[in-house]
Amino acid sequence: MYAGIKHRYCYKESKLSYQQIISEKEIMIDLSNKKVLIVRLGKIGDIIISSFVFEVLKKRFPGIDISLFTLQSNREVLKYNSDIDHLILSKKNLYLYSKLLSLRKIFYDLVIDLNDDPSTTSSIIRKIIKAHRVVGFNFTPNDSPDLFPQPQKDKTHIIDRISYLLNELGIKLSKNDIHPKLYIGTQENADIKKQINEIKNNYKIVALNLSAGAEIRYWEIDKWIELINRIHLEIPEIIFLPISTLEDEHLRIKIFDKVNKELLINQIYKSFHHFASYIYNSDFLISPDTAAVHIASAFNKPIVAIYPDYEWNYVSWKPLSDKFIAIKSKSNLINSVSVDEVYNAFIDIYKQTF
Repeated sequence: MYAGIKHRYCYKESKLSYQQIISEKEIMIDLSNKKVLIVRLGKIGDIIISSFVFEVLKKRFPGIDISLFTLQSNREVLKYNSDIDHLILSKKNLYLYSKLLSLRKIFYDLVIDLNDDPSTTSSIIRKIIKAHRVVGFNFTPNDSPDLFPQPQKDKTHIIDRISYLLNELGIKLSKNDIHPKLYIGTQENADIKKQINEIKNNYKIVALNLSAGAEIRYWEIDKWIELINRIHLEIPEIIFLPISTLEDEHLRIKIFDKVNKELLINQIYKSFHHFASYIYNSDFLISPDTAAVHIASAFNKPIVAIYPDYEWNYVSWKPLSDKFIAIKSKSNLINSVSVDEVYNAFIDIYKQTF
């Protein structure tokens, strides 16, 4: 079963009811000229969803000095983020603890732990870093009184839980403040524009993200091929842009082997910011539940996204574009979703958009 545009409206209603649990703070925090450390581990999608926090703090508080502690694997996604003054990268091993010990030389006015799951790493960070105040979600009964209860994961989107945390801290947010954020490279974007701008004059470009990161999130190639052919028959003015990570390049090759190449755009560039720029310059994205969905949401692209049957994940990580359809599989495998479901969802949202 898929949730269409109507589901988007239902989601907005759930956000309104969720807002009722946000308390009104009379005292607003002032972080002007303060030294703030933000802790956000996780993957690319976590960073894109959380990056509005850096933007809000930078705009709201003059002279604020923002440090971000995150994983080495997030270096590329943060490469062009000018809202962060100091990027502290580490790996999840003994190197992480040595990095934390070096941070003890710095005293922070505030540490904000944005991590959405309890972890030993997060707990150690909270205890080791020297700060006037440490805030985050209260994962255990013995946590600090400066930590806040976490809203239910199966009832709220991750971006709303982060917003709730900031609100409890005393940082008021408007609707326009809360959105996924990604800064892409000027040169990488120029490379993609040069490749596809002439095509965009004559066609709508639909990006197809084939990569998924986890086995349960892959949609089989034969289904992608059938989907391309069916959409082309219905809407011939569409051209398709299959994209993938380097590890999944063999999947793109299979599509080019079996589909009329006149219907396809080749992914020439392979860096992360080229990948993001392909999405930025496309008109639409179809993707399994992975970082590509959050990249497209950051650029407010229409999306059809496919999710496994985990309710908390489905609710927490749905797209945030104005127009999207999120399809939830009947099993924990995305491959259980039929071509009919994705095709019908795409036609529905495409005809309402263009």
